[in-house]
Amino acid sequence: MKKIKLGVMIIIAVILSFAAVYTASADSSLENYDYGRFSNNIYAYDIGGHFSPDIDLNYASEILAGMESKYGVTYTFIIVDDYSGEAIELADYIWANAGYGDDYISAVITTGGRVGERDAAVYTQGRGINIMNDNYVDGMLDSMLVALRIGDWDGAFVIFIDLAEKMTVSYNNNTSSVDDIYGNTIYASMSGGGAYYTEDEADGASAVLWAFIVGIPAAVIAVMLELAKHKPVKKAVHADYYVKDGDAKMSLVQDSFLRSKETRVKISSPSGSGGGGRGSGGTSVRSSGRSSGGGSRRF
Repeated sequence: MKKIKLGVMIIIAVILSFAAVYTASADSSLENYDYGRFSNNIYAYDIGGHFSPDIDLNYASEILAGMESKYGVTYTFIIVDDYSGEAIELADYIWANAGYGDDYISAVITTGGRVGERDAAVYTQGRGINIMNDNYVDGMLDSMLVALRIGDWDGAFVIFIDLAEKMTVSYNNNTSSVDDIYGNTIYASMSGGGAYYTEDEADGASAVLWAFIVGIPAAVIAVMLELAKHKPVKKAVHADYYVKDGDAKMSLVQDSFLRSKETRVKISSPSGSGGGGRGSGGTSVRSSGRSSGGGSRRF
């Protein structure tokens, strides 16, 4: 019996050892990645040479730096071919090690894996979490993946710049949607499953709520008093009891629609993980222990 117990303990110890080694190797590949190549004054990276000669990295970085100066948010676009894990976890370590700003929006794309195992992420920190709500994260990934799936790296970069600026302006102006370069409308999501209100709208919603609370009981009481005034009447046997000859008059009515409205909505694919609601943002705790927003998608 003692030998059996000893054998079981040895097997458990071996399994735990293998698990510890696997976990350590998985963590070390992320923690030991070469983050020294990233600098907080460079905003566009193409590690592995994916961009065409039409994209000048220095100029691309200047564009993103100009957006940072304009909106007070740091934007980065990073492609790496020497990492095959989750792009959003890598993005978290890049942000922390490079020392980018607290208000941050980034697209990180890992191409180290095979087709279908590559990963694209939208990663956010600070005010970037509020700007990039659930639908905006998913919408940006939807649009970028149209280009990424056919190897159009230049197109993915253009889409990121276009939508990052539009979504920032949408948040600042409290508008409900943006259009991507394909003409698809991406709508801002709602906070916690409900509507996001401005201060004035919240006051109006509160007034409506009080109207229901006070008005419904008053209406019920009024109806009951009115019904009490009426005595039961004899039940009619024939319809003629209610309608006399010559009293019923009917005419033909036809509805005509004077205008129509067409709305185009992008159909989103399921995403890995999402951000939060409109105006509030949502976060997830990464393997580093830090909390951040965003989402990712394999391609």
